[in-house]
Amino acid sequence: MKPEIFLDQNDVVCLENSLEKFFATRFDNAISWRSIFSSSGVEDSFIRPLIFISNPVEFSNRVVAKFKDYKVSNQRIDHHPIVKLLQYLLNRKESYEIEDQDIKLFTKLAERGWENLNALKARNTVCRIESPKGMGIATGVLVGKNLLLTCNHIFNKTQVRQAWIRFNYNADSSQLDNDLFELDMTFVSYNNRPDYALVKIKDNPEQQKAIFINETSILDSGQDIRIIHHPQGNPVIISDFGQITQVGEDYIDHNVKTDNGSSGAPIFNRQWELIAIHQGNPGIGRTVTPGSTGGIPIRAIWNQISPHLG
Repeated sequence: MKPEIFLDQNDVVCLENSLEKFFATRFDNAISWRSIFSSSGVEDSFIRPLIFISNPVEFSNRVVAKFKDYKVSNQRIDHHPIVKLLQYLLNRKESYEIEDQDIKLFTKLAERGWENLNALKARNTVCRIESPKGMGIATGVLVGKNLLLTCNHIFNKTQVRQAWIRFNYNADSSQLDNDLFELDMTFVSYNNRPDYALVKIKDNPEQQKAIFINETSILDSGQDIRIIHHPQGNPVIISDFGQITQVGEDYIDHNVKTDNGSSGAPIFNRQWELIAIHQGNPGIGRTVTPGSTGGIPIRAIWNQISPHLG
């Protein structure tokens, strides 16, 4: 999944034509166009550079080009102008007499936009865990103001006495010092079975937002899931949909492709709720579907971690 892409090239011409039709037939002046953008909740920094000319064709092309180039910032992780504008128009589709084919396009793009924003919000809480040498050794997820959830075995296996976490380690971003935080290696809560560790972060990563946890989520075989992880310590990846293949009282198995460095990564349901963390090799003692690896359900560790989450 690539949540930065809100508008595929295949949809550019269709959206240009739909907006051109809307601006040409429903409103015939640039003042009204500006009013629509302002009323929709599109941020001023997007509106100000727009040239509100009276030619609906040129104006629509400019708007769509800016939609395509827009980058969601960590400071406004819930905002994209294409989502704001299209949702505003959809909410007024009867009064604006928007045609069915345009409603279908606007709905598709708005729904994709909301999905992308939710994915970006979830990704914003995920970090790469690094050794003192700066090598990626695992993945973790922020579950409290300064609390990281991951797997305990990564610390036992690597025997690191110091570790850091790095947020926003994406393919398109630079590595910044203010995204790097040291872990307090005196763990708040941990266990080997089930395999988890709740670790305190020495500083507060204020630019991050703790993910929504669903400790009561029903887990079923065949359920769609995604994992956000740092395989091989590489930049963060949001997986395509995989499925839960087996469910136990204190474990799940799934078929999402992972690698070394993925341990501790958050597992999300379709609603982007945190339902488990990826463990990796589930070990001996139970039958595993070929191609599957294990995870720890949040419900299996909830009684241990919830008192610390506030």
